[in-house]
Amino acid sequence: MERLTINRGFWLTFLLSIVTFGFYGLYLIHAFAKETNVACKGDGKNTTGLLLYFIFSLLTLGIYGIVWNCMWINRCNAYLAKNNKPEGLQLSTYLLTMFLLGPLTLGIMYIVVFCKTLYLQNAVNATYNELNVLNTSN
Repeated sequence: MERLTINRGFWLTFLLSIVTFGFYGLYLIHAFAKETNVACKGDGKNTTGLLLYFIFSLLTLGIYGIVWNCMWINRCNAYLAKNNKPEGLQLSTYLLTMFLLGPLTLGIMYIVVFCKTLYLQNAVNATYNELNVLNTSN
């Protein structure tokens, strides 16, 4: 079993996104899908990877990206709840930010939600590592 990354922090991620002109954000989509599929293997669902995310988002003018995030948030929170861990980012917070609070706060809430997505994936990965008795000091 592979140990999943649990230390993605906001500032490093933000810096890497700027330095790579946003390509690190695409890598995160790939990594989140892969790690979620590993951790949540037993739920019978599959989180699509970067290629389908990119193609479907282009075809639907970005709507699929929002749908993908909603499905990913629900799947991660269900995994955490199943393992008696506190849930992370809530779907209502994500949607409210995407459609109302993000533009009203001139993007500040987008940054808050981005931090919460990192925390959510870190929490899922830490739970997976803990349940599978993998070394979590990384």
